[in-house]
Amino acid sequence: MSAPLLLHSLAEYEALLMRAFETVGARTFVEIGSETGAFTQRLLAYVAERDGTVTTVEPYPATEIAALAGEHEAFTLVEGLSPAALERVGAADAWIIDGDHNYWTVARELDAALDRAEQAGRPSLLVLHDVGWPCARRDFYYAPDALPAEAVHPYTYTHGLVPDDEGVVDSGLRGEGVFAVAEREGGERNGVLTAVEDVMARRGGLRLDVLPPVYGVGMLYPIDAPWAGELHALLAPYAELDLMKRLEDNRMRLYLRVLELQDRLSRVDGARNRMLAGLDERIARLEAENAALRIEAARRREAA
Repeated sequence: MSAPLLLHSLAEYEALLMRAFETVGARTFVEIGSETGAFTQRLLAYVAERDGTVTTVEPYPATEIAALAGEHEAFTLVEGLSPAALERVGAADAWIIDGDHNYWTVARELDAALDRAEQAGRPSLLVLHDVGWPCARRDFYYAPDALPAEAVHPYTYTHGLVPDDEGVVDSGLRGEGVFAVAEREGGERNGVLTAVEDVMARRGGLRLDVLPPVYGVGMLYPIDAPWAGELHALLAPYAELDLMKRLEDNRMRLYLRVLELQDRLSRVDGARNRMLAGLDERIARLEAENAALRIEAARRREAA
């Protein structure tokens, strides 16, 4: 199996995340969003050694995720759209928030996780994927019709995104019909990082460490948690190193260049195909004309 052109999974952070979970003593997990379960299986391997549990919230679970429910007693699948589905979920030591990447959804997921922690009387570590570009300040929607109308910005399924452009373009990073993107970047109630910052400002007492690579991973936790200092010491070398930000920016710009070249090739192929179709049509007309001339010549010979 060939490696993906662009690393995109939270599973790329496995080694560091497992160290973070060990630091906070995490045994119970809630995962929002699972794709095909690459990171879910890593969590299950982790909790198997610690008598822990994993609860995954997923509205449309892949076959691999559905199969896990029958293979692991420590695994629970909650089928439903977040945040409504979180009403069936209790407190956890750590939350993995990687579902629908828009302000309305993420803000409510954060509130649910933090409320559960307060009710249980113990702090939680919240891990968020996609706090960097392009989702940091721009909403993405997998199912915009499932959200309240006032929670959805004007969006597009067909246009794409490039850095340094607050609007949308004809090429760039795009959902190809799988997801929609807000037509404008920035402003109020727009994007994953904006949701995190607003929740932090409203609730207080929280720290956010951001690891830039692979679309950005945010680690949100109470400043007064008994393990907060040790966790920050673990994350700070990655979060505060400017090279990490530059590498992620370079990675995305290189990938967008690949998309641009693919788009150009597609246009060239389209023009070539149209030209070939025109030539085929012209050849067919000439062949028909030649056949008619041969028939007419035969008739004349017979008449002579």
